[in-house]
Amino acid sequence: MSMRQIRIFGAAGTGKKTLVGNLMMSCGGPGMTIMERLQREGIQRYDRMTEFFIRENIPLSFETRSGPWEITESNDPDVVLFVVDASTSTSASTSTETNINIIDLRLNGDPDATIGIFERCTRLILIVNKMDTVNWSAESFQTIINRATSELQAENIKINKFNSVAVSALHGDNIIQRSGDPMWRTLVQTLDLGSIL
Repeated sequence: MSMRQIRIFGAAGTGKKTLVGNLMMSCGGPGMTIMERLQREGIQRYDRMTEFFIRENIPLSFETRSGPWEITESNDPDVVLFVVDASTSTSASTSTETNINIIDLRLNGDPDATIGIFERCTRLILIVNKMDTVNWSAESFQTIINRATSELQAENIKINKFNSVAVSALHGDNIIQRSGDPMWRTLVQTLDLGSIL
């Protein structure tokens, strides 16, 4: 089965490195040799694991039921994960400032290039991270999704398939094991779905 590529976007502090570290450790793990090196260096936090993998040129890859995945900087990824912080996005939704966006393309360099990546990917998954900070509020989650959808539409970005997932990457909630609303899919379930409406 061929390796599928994931590109991750999101503002600083939204938990991208923590999410990647959690996925790598939860979905197969990096192997005993690397685990021993992590232990020797006293690395226990997911974000520091990701930094270690990058520093040591270890591919940021993991495997789910549907096959292998790799986090890359490809301009033609199969899936784009856009990570937002539930706590700051929820407070931003009540802000009177109009220049606060959830999907802020300016954070990623050239906005036109970013829009092109979004439109070329097979799927965009909006990951609302740090849901534990808003007590897994379905209302807060839906508010963030509605705003993000509006912002994508305002930019005339045409996404082939759009999904959203609520997680707490730091605690590993709703990555593999279901948390929050029983109707929500986990991140791994969402990745594994070959055809998403």
